[in-house]
Order: sequence, then structure tokens, then C-alpha cells
Amino acid sequence: MSEKSVVKDFFEDFTSDVVKQDDASNPYLIKQTAELKQAILLISEPGEQLLRKRAKAHGMRLVGSAVKEAREEVEAIAWEHDQSRIKPQIRYGLSPNSDKVTIDLMNSQIVQLSSAGVKVLDVMPASNEDLYFKRPTFQLPMVTPALPCDNTKEELAKLRKYINTDDSTFFLLVAYITYIMAHPKAKGVPYPILMIQGEKGSGKSFFCNNVLRGLLDPSAIGAMALPQQSDFVITINGMSLVVIDNLRKLTKKQSDLLCTVATKGTMPKRTLYKTSEVTLLELHAPLVLNGIHDFVKESDLASRCLRVNLNAMKEGTRRPELELKAELDTAMPEIFGALLTLASQALAELPSVEVMHSARMMDFSKWIGALERIWKLPEGKLQKVYQGNVKALMASGMADDSLTIAFTHLLKTVPSGKAVKYSPSDLLDKLQDYEDGMYLPRGAAALSSKIKGQESSLNANGIYFKFGRAAERYIMVSAKPLV
Repeated sequence: MSEKSVVKDFFEDFTSDVVKQDDASNPYLIKQTAELKQAILLISEPGEQLLRKRAKAHGMRLVGSAVKEAREEVEAIAWEHDQSRIKPQIRYGLSPNSDKVTIDLMNSQIVQLSSAGVKVLDVMPASNEDLYFKRPTFQLPMVTPALPCDNTKEELAKLRKYINTDDSTFFLLVAYITYIMAHPKAKGVPYPILMIQGEKGSGKSFFCNNVLRGLLDPSAIGAMALPQQSDFVITINGMSLVVIDNLRKLTKKQSDLLCTVATKGTMPKRTLYKTSEVTLLELHAPLVLNGIHDFVKESDLASRCLRVNLNAMKEGTRRPELELKAELDTAMPEIFGALLTLASQALAELPSVEVMHSARMMDFSKWIGALERIWKLPEGKLQKVYQGNVKALMASGMADDSLTIAFTHLLKTVPSGKAVKYSPSDLLDKLQDYEDGMYLPRGAAALSSKIKGQESSLNANGIYFKFGRAAERYIMVSAKPLV
């Protein structure tokens, strides 16, 4: 066979089933295994390796400039194919028109999760025909869950010993983990931001890097510092679970960005190698924030968070991390199986659940309601705990703020249940009687703006407002809600 024929046969291999594009026109090579379809970015090291491997099967060697030429030709073939665009998913997938969640275990198996139950499969089901997975190079395999799980309570007790928090928070944490498992990014629902706090010695790093990561998204990348905005956008799009470590404070801009990621948004970016085309990058992923300090100050961000306070371990109870990790690894299949079983049961209950205590993240509140039924708790009990969790975080974020301190002192001079009414400028003058003006808003307009922006957090601290206009604009302030 001539060299020209070999080259022709090689490129004819790249049919519409082998090379595809995503919504941003990035070309992918499709590697189909027994259990799933893996989408490998053509312009990447794994893509180049797969290209070389396919060439070798035809008796060709791609070296030097031949690699670039072959890649450009395959990219051109991808453009020629008249086909629908794919949306490769990471770790947790949802097929179009399917109610089944597929979890890529990366161990030649997948898990299918639905309201009908949980299954571990070795072969790709027909419902996954249009589902594609990306596998970042840092992604690690998950354990195969122990199924069926007949006693979730007993298996969750194995998880409880690794989390130093109160029982109510532990139940909310289980709700969070199962919610993430049952809601891939493709569902488009908001994700509550998990905020982990605790003093040194409370096990924050072990919890984030081994417990959470092990159950949701094992990775060679552990907790990391908060990247710059441009890098953060790339991180969000390339990971299933993002863990930010050792936070001290957040700027207003950073808080706004995290809010967008929690509830789903997009960010425009110039298309690679193009001068006038724009690609929209999706901002949406489960986020875990870890730190000692009260770094959540903005009420908008606090309303999207679930705070888990970890208690410091008592003297004499600390154990070597390697010993703990080995013990956890042994229990992981049973714990994973129990959580998947709970997620399936919650999916079955979810359609008939009504939210009793509303919160900003209503989808999560409803999920908690489904778990209340499974655990046979009084309706709304755990939802109320979650509502209180959010309110306490909103209060703590503004508790030491100069504006809160000044309003607290002002309201101590007001008879119980009564309200005082000031123009914005007079109110600012009055607040300066109780707090140094350099720590308060610089003008009346800035005061009104800050109150409106932080109103929920100020409410959580027992400070309520009513804005109005008579002969002039006014602000009413009270220690009780104003109608």
C-alpha cells in the first residue's frame, strides 16, 4: 500500500463519531470504552498521544511537524462534520432527556443514580448514548460503592466519627453531599457554598482533602488558594468540586464572583486565536471554602452558604493522619453506598415535598425536606436548622462591623419595640455619636447604599429598616421588623 493511501485511510478514520466539537468549537477525539464515552481535547497532551496511537495503528509515525499537521487536518475534519455540539461533563453526568445521573468512577465502572435506585454498571446503557465525559489529568478513581445498602443509619455512623461537629450540622452536611451527587452541573440548579470553619486542630484539612474529596471527587489537587479571577474561571470549568483553602478575607468583587458561581452565571472570554469572537464560559460548580477566620462578610454571599463549624479535637484523642486515612479508606465503600442510597431515596420523595422554611437556596431546602421524610423527622425541623445556620452566618459577618456597632448603641436609646426616623444625613450624624466617623460610610448616599446592600445581615443582628419619602427621604430604624 502506498504512503499516500495509508495517510488517506488514517484520516478517513475520523468520522463524526470519532471527532466532535463543543459549543465553543473546541475539537475533541472520542475514546469509547465499555462503560462510557470519553471526550479528549484534541489540542492537549492526551489528545496528541491518542492521535499518535491512532496513527501507529495504521503503520504511521507522527513526529515533529507531522503532529501539528495531523492535528490541523483533524481539526478541519471536525469543522466539516455537520453535527450537533457535545457538552462534555466531569465526574457527574446527565444525559439529555434523562433523569438518571451517571457518575464516572474512573475504574472501568459507572454508577447510575435515579429515583428508582442505584446501580453499578460495567457497560454503557443506551440512555448514555449522547453523554460524554472529560477526565482532567489530576482526577483520581473513586471507590466502588458497596450496594445494596440496607441500613444507611449504621453506615453513616462510620462517617460521623470523622467530622467534629454537632449532630444537626452533620445531618445538613449529609444533605449537602447527597445533593451534590444527585445534581450534576447539567441540571443547572444552584449549589450552596460549603463553608468550613474551625480552629487549628479541628481536622479541617483532613475533612476537605480526604472525606469530602474522597466521597465526591478524588483528585491529585487538594485544597488550593483562591486564584485570580481569570484563572478561577478556568478552574471552575475544569473541575467537578472546587476546594479553596485557608481563606482570611474576601473582597466585594470576590464575594460577587462566588455568588455567581453558586447560582450559575457566564463570563465572556475572547475565543482562542480569534480577535472578534467571544466564547461564553460557564460559572457554575460546587464550592468549598475553608478557613479559621470569619471571611464571609457580604450578606449576598452568606445567604448562599452552609456553614460547618468543626470543633477542636480534645487532648489525647488526636491520631496520625495516615492511620485515620487508612481507616477511612476501608470504610469508604460502605459510606459511599449509603450516601448514594439516600440520594436515590430523596429523589423519589422530592416531587411531593413542600418547603416549610424558605431560604435563598430553595432547591437545597427542598432536598432537606426530602431527607426529613426519609429520616422520619418532624416536617420542617431540619429546614429550620438550615435557615438558622444561614441567619447566624449573616449575623456573624456583620457583628463586628462599625455600622452594626453604631446601630446597636443607637437602638439601646430607643424604647423597646419603637422606631426612630431620620433623614439619611441626620442618621449618619447620629451614628457618628457612637462610632468613629472614619469607620462609617462617608456620606448619606453611601450610608443608604450600604444599609440596602447589607440589610439582611443587619436584620440578622436585630436591626431593621424602612425606607420612605415624605417631605424628604427618610430611614426608619427599629429593633423589631417594620411593616
